[in-house]
Amino acid sequence: LKATTSAYRMSHGLSRVLRRRLLLQYRLKDRHSASSGTRWPALLVVTCVAVFAIVCATRIATRVSTVQTVAERAETSHSYRSFNSSRHAEQARKELTGFEQWRLDQGCSCRRGSHSTMPNDILTKLREREYNRWVKRQESVTPVSPLALCPAHSPLQFVASGIEIEPMQATLLVDLSVTSSALRSHSFWDNDVKLTFKSEHGLGVLSVVSGLKHVHVDGNTTKEMTLSLASEHGEELDAVLKHILYQNTVAVHDGWDTINVHFLENILNIHIRIRRKRLPYLYKTSSLSPPIHERVTVIIKTFERYEQVNKLMDSVNKFYPDMTMIIADDSVHFQKIDKKNVLQYRMPLQAGWFAGKNLLVSQVATEFLLWADDDFVFNEKTKLELFMDKLDNVELGVDLVAGYVGAQKGCGSCLEVGRDKEGPCVTVNKRCTRGPVKGYPQCVHVDRTLNFFLARTQALQETGHDPHFQHIGHTELFLDVYHNLRCICCSDVEVDHVHGTASAFYNKNRNISGKALQDHNTYVAFKYATKCLEYI
Repeated sequence: LKATTSAYRMSHGLSRVLRRRLLLQYRLKDRHSASSGTRWPALLVVTCVAVFAIVCATRIATRVSTVQTVAERAETSHSYRSFNSSRHAEQARKELTGFEQWRLDQGCSCRRGSHSTMPNDILTKLREREYNRWVKRQESVTPVSPLALCPAHSPLQFVASGIEIEPMQATLLVDLSVTSSALRSHSFWDNDVKLTFKSEHGLGVLSVVSGLKHVHVDGNTTKEMTLSLASEHGEELDAVLKHILYQNTVAVHDGWDTINVHFLENILNIHIRIRRKRLPYLYKTSSLSPPIHERVTVIIKTFERYEQVNKLMDSVNKFYPDMTMIIADDSVHFQKIDKKNVLQYRMPLQAGWFAGKNLLVSQVATEFLLWADDDFVFNEKTKLELFMDKLDNVELGVDLVAGYVGAQKGCGSCLEVGRDKEGPCVTVNKRCTRGPVKGYPQCVHVDRTLNFFLARTQALQETGHDPHFQHIGHTELFLDVYHNLRCICCSDVEVDHVHGTASAFYNKNRNISGKALQDHNTYVAFKYATKCLEYI
């Protein structure tokens, strides 16, 4: 750099001298010198050489300065000291936990001021104990995803999160390599290269499969492995890093292991998810394009309303003559139903609404089930194929599609859930939706629908229905599936709602009030540990 700078100064000085000489000749009008055939070529050559020297010196000086700046930045930025992913992640987790605690401290409330209270201190203490046990179990069953913190100037390129394996399986630490900036660092070449891999939670072992003779491995196939190689062979490190293998050795149903990588005084974290994946659950049909009755079953819970349920069955047979219908009947005045494609199950007297739904869902053998009340009637707009179109759309990924019922416009609502130390605040907002469905302008995302929907059988079989809900159990179903069932509501499918006449015995046993209603509300408040539950 000094030599280049000196050359630049000399050439610049020579240029100034030549310019002054030419100007002096011009001013003195030394025609003899100016017109001399011997001096002009020499001056021209010297001038060209001077200009060329200036240009070259400038370019060389600029490049040398750039290289020096890059080297200084690499040396400064990649000293690679004091970054510890585990420590920084722990600090960030504390900050997030503090924020979550602050949100819980802020609390929540329902808009109308309703409050879920227990009738006595014993139930209050019991709910508090069970709620705390539930929270702890969720922490163990569903582990919190670790924070993937990556340093701004990391000596390694690595995938911090997203690697997933099944229990007792192995995986490569993919895309692990030394960054180009680290290769330019003096700290990389001045000392022997050393990397340490450690399973932080001890759920697996690490190994390396490499034929490079210059690499020394300590602790191969153990929970802590160290790689060493001399600095003159540092270029081989990338080839070694492509063969780092992690093998899970501790039975884990769903959990995380973290690989601590020690390199150039840095500790970097690679998070690996270990969990069992679902096995396929397929429904056999007669052909590649099966008729709809092979894929859908209608389920109906009835109680003392044979006039209405007969109308529903007749309408189903009219539009879908081969479709199976399953009826759960807990009527006191039982009547045998003898109709085409109908399976009638007689239940214990007044077993209840959700007990009947449990029975019905358990008996469905098709991929989808249609949920319908016993006083519905199919019409020309009850096009179940339109429901199927949405459920068969793999990219849409929904589990339940609801339609319109009677003259009621709209078929869905939102469950607005706030968090509080005392429990969640739940508001059923009937004027709310979660936005339009992509590709289906007639549909909206919702959390809760009416009792007319087509759903994946497996999804409802996994959820089940609480038999405590004997008379009321609509919102309660969607509270049970709030965390995992994806629902939409569409206006292109409708069903009629024909109430008909009901006997005094039905009205007496169907509707509840007084202590029975109070007991129901108490159970809901206890089961969901709600601070409040309201409808708006």
